[in-house]
Amino acid sequence: MDAVLAQNLTKIYKLYTKPIHRLKELLLRGKCHEEFTALMDVSFSLKKGETLGVIGDNGAGKSTLLKILAKTLKPTKGYVTVNGITASLLELGTGFHPEFTGIENVFFYGSLLGIDTQHMKRRLGDIVDFAGLGEFINYPVKTYSSGMYVRLAFSVATNVEPDVLIIDEALSVGDQSFQKKCLERMSDFKKCNKTIIFCSHDLYQVKSFCDSVIWLNKGNVELAGNAHAVVNAYMGYEQLRLEQYKSDSGIFNDSKIEGTFLFIKGLTAKQPTSDSIYMEFTVKCTQPLYGHIGWAIFRLDKLKVSFMTTKAQGHEAFHFNGSHKVIIQIDSLNIVTDKYLLYVGILDKEAFKPLAIEYMEFELNTGYDVFTSVCHLNSTIHVK
Repeated sequence: MDAVLAQNLTKIYKLYTKPIHRLKELLLRGKCHEEFTALMDVSFSLKKGETLGVIGDNGAGKSTLLKILAKTLKPTKGYVTVNGITASLLELGTGFHPEFTGIENVFFYGSLLGIDTQHMKRRLGDIVDFAGLGEFINYPVKTYSSGMYVRLAFSVATNVEPDVLIIDEALSVGDQSFQKKCLERMSDFKKCNKTIIFCSHDLYQVKSFCDSVIWLNKGNVELAGNAHAVVNAYMGYEQLRLEQYKSDSGIFNDSKIEGTFLFIKGLTAKQPTSDSIYMEFTVKCTQPLYGHIGWAIFRLDKLKVSFMTTKAQGHEAFHFNGSHKVIIQIDSLNIVTDKYLLYVGILDKEAFKPLAIEYMEFELNTGYDVFTSVCHLNSTIHVK
């Protein structure tokens, strides 16, 4: 028997420009709305113990799919069958009452799943310990930060011993240590032959944790199958889009701003020690302008590891006119040994908009095999 069976799931939303149009449509029987297809003919099945990843751009239909699987949203067409108790962690606010305390919401959530009070009482100690909220467990959840909310929601969802666990992007608001704790709990679930559906923009986690992956693109299944194959295909697609955007828009280089052409040329990088990296490039500007300098480090799956701008460091905007040599040295590289994308850029006077960006792939040999921190790394930036 399938743990989860989805057949031709389709969700079409009716969009009304004014609230009165809903009543007008009901009374006059005429069409007063536009239709938006968030999901179209999505089908798959999962056996007990399998883990499915769901990936795609923002707006691809991922959250819509997970809400339908969690039975918090009805499909326009198609059906889904889930066998066993299903627990879900979707967007913040789902399943909890803001006026209730953390303790009260534990029992409230259990009642929504049809779990009796005595069972929830037996699990209460484990739920409270895992959430680690201290005295705040007795406060109304409306007073919680998003991170505190996720701690309690994940703890409850995983301690009710569900047969199927559905996790959306909500984990991304937790701190690094709690995310690690959650992934360890999910790994334990996997070992216990539980079925997990996991949506995340962290492609490394998806690739390493999931057995299979569905890639959604504008509501349609672009590709489905082996996790490594689908994630690699999606990463290739994203890289092609980046290259196309770079070619079409001119925002990354050779950018024209009010008659001014701005170039970044000759980006190079070297790693003098395991704890630092040294980048050098030339900025050429045909007319004077003021701007800030920024850098960023991304994993190859496009997860941002760290970044910094001269604006954030408290510098005034630089006056660019003609040719300038820029040197950036980043110290205390507390990231794992791996290949990364190094980005450098010139931003506008307020450091809001990129005017010119260049990037390169670079392998960093730091000696670390786990992150010791994910933060803004120390850096010095010199302009000549």
